[in-house]
Amino acid sequence: MAMLKTAGAFPRAARKTLWLSIMLGTAPLAMAAAGDGNWTEYNGDKAGSRYLAGGKVNARSVKSMKVAWRWAMPDNSIWQDNAELRTWVNQSTPLAIDGVLYSSSPMSMVSAIDGKTGKTLWTYDPKAYVEGTPPNLGFISRGLSYWANGDDKRILIGTGDGYLIALNAKNGKPIESWGDKGRIDMTKGLRRFVDRSLVSLTSPPIVCGNTIVPSLAVLDSFAVGRAPMKNHPPGDIQAFDIRTGKRVWHFEQPPQEGQPGNETWEDGSWKTTGSANMWSRPSCDEELGLVYLPFSTPTNDFYGGHRKGDGLFGESVVALNAKTGRIAWYQQIVHHGLWDYDLPTAPNLMDLTVNGKKVKALAQVTKQGFVFTFDRSTGQPVWPITEKPVPQSSVPGERSSLTQPFPSLPAPFVQQGVSEDDLIDLTPQLKEEAKKILSRYNYGPLYFPPTTDKAGTLQVPGVLGGASWAGAAHNPKTNVLYVPSFTIPFGIKLKKENEGVYDYTGTWAGVGGPQGLPLFKPPFSTVTAIDMNTGKHLWRVPAGKGPVDHPAIKDLKLDRVGVPRESFIALTDDVLFLAPEGTNSVLGLSSRGNALITQATADEKEPFLYAHDARTGDVLGEVKLPGAAFGALMSYRAGGRQYVVVPIGGAGLPAELVAVQVD
Repeated sequence: MAMLKTAGAFPRAARKTLWLSIMLGTAPLAMAAAGDGNWTEYNGDKAGSRYLAGGKVNARSVKSMKVAWRWAMPDNSIWQDNAELRTWVNQSTPLAIDGVLYSSSPMSMVSAIDGKTGKTLWTYDPKAYVEGTPPNLGFISRGLSYWANGDDKRILIGTGDGYLIALNAKNGKPIESWGDKGRIDMTKGLRRFVDRSLVSLTSPPIVCGNTIVPSLAVLDSFAVGRAPMKNHPPGDIQAFDIRTGKRVWHFEQPPQEGQPGNETWEDGSWKTTGSANMWSRPSCDEELGLVYLPFSTPTNDFYGGHRKGDGLFGESVVALNAKTGRIAWYQQIVHHGLWDYDLPTAPNLMDLTVNGKKVKALAQVTKQGFVFTFDRSTGQPVWPITEKPVPQSSVPGERSSLTQPFPSLPAPFVQQGVSEDDLIDLTPQLKEEAKKILSRYNYGPLYFPPTTDKAGTLQVPGVLGGASWAGAAHNPKTNVLYVPSFTIPFGIKLKKENEGVYDYTGTWAGVGGPQGLPLFKPPFSTVTAIDMNTGKHLWRVPAGKGPVDHPAIKDLKLDRVGVPRESFIALTDDVLFLAPEGTNSVLGLSSRGNALITQATADEKEPFLYAHDARTGDVLGEVKLPGAAFGALMSYRAGGRQYVVVPIGGAGLPAELVAVQVD
């Protein structure tokens, strides 16, 4: 039985040897604690590790994983009675504190759940759906934040209609003394505001010291059903006192006149350009007092003729003093972005040992398949980063950056750019059909610019990544970084804009391959393990089984080729849990024209939770789920058992949390 080999130059025995050398020789002095079984942050901790220490999870226990309980989101009945209020897919990941789970729902309802039984303890409804479907893709709430000081324990949520709310963790009631009777209207603090339906809080805020820093999603590439606008909402970051809700600082993005970075916005474009916001979640080092912000692309995502210059702090990692909001350091990952290569996830904060030297490091995974690694105290690169020439735009009015930064280590974890050699070639017929599809597009190496002719530019990695908002995980004891990624090419085409303020706007769509298979060679998705002490890849395996039973390739008897979508992960000491995403199709616009209506697929062939050996990548066990994953995983312990929770459903299917017992 043939197996698709994707572990690179590292066979299984060699991978185990490398892992042993890590454990014996290069692990940092600051080891993770044994762990209390709590998952107190959306990403596991403020360092973004997605890791739960301790417990009894091992290779034997995961062979008998089973679903322990299922919990239905409280807003399921609301959208079922009103199609205009149906949710996007369920991306809500709970927290776990002392045996109690705290979950948001797509409509920003907050519930406390008994971690042993899945029974609801209380629910708070902020009525975020009263004014209709929020912007972008509809109702999205990825999670919550938690803060405690003695008996004062708070749950915080950002809502789809632009509010930041603080609740009493014991009973779910708003804290009346905080903000305006328990809530803050995030739109009131923006320097330039157009329409509430253009902004929402989808990622949970982070508490760094006594400061809470919310994320704010701004519809950036286009306004659904509208012409592009000149005065688009900016990507400003506001921070508040965790005790009172009073605003303590305001980071202006784009930077204003006289501020660092303003000179990179030519012809006064800083006055009108919007977005470049932080829709993903930051990370925090409370010992250093720094919060690390991953920023997105300025408007318009695919054309920058109106915003000449590098455009700081677009697509940059910016470290701010959590108390004051002052810049400690910054590094731009993409100059003058034209590819929607937002920084999609919180950076991983890791204490490394590089060439015998201790380094407090920050590792930022990107959509284009890089891991940029910096000293998180100073912002200096851990390994050299080289500015390399890239292809230039031929679109009138555009002035693309002559160079882009390329890290020397680690190596890219996903295909970058396009050539005929990359096309699917599992059979000669598939290769020929793939060539015909490729011929419709312009293509080239990474950072090939968007175009106006043919079907546009074939972009790889595409708008979704590479790495995505699913993020990466790391074990602070071994300093191994685990990066899930996938390769869905996108066709990006610029069109002349007759209305609005931009000369050109971009349209984008995923591009499939021959006979319903992906366009490029398998693996169609992967998870890559990287030793961050050395920057070297340890192993790389397909993420999920994938379409091995497709009629065109089933006779090849391939073992695993990877599901052609993103995957979600959570990590324990010995096991990496992985759940591939389900499928979700766009049906059209809501009647208000401000949100997409979508439909998730109920009969997924692969709604599984997999357990991989964290040392080698080998599959140790699997369990069938009642629906496909659509949100980030988490793990916790309660009542002497350990669980992994998978968010499923939404987009026309009941939204649920599924708790799988794993020990």
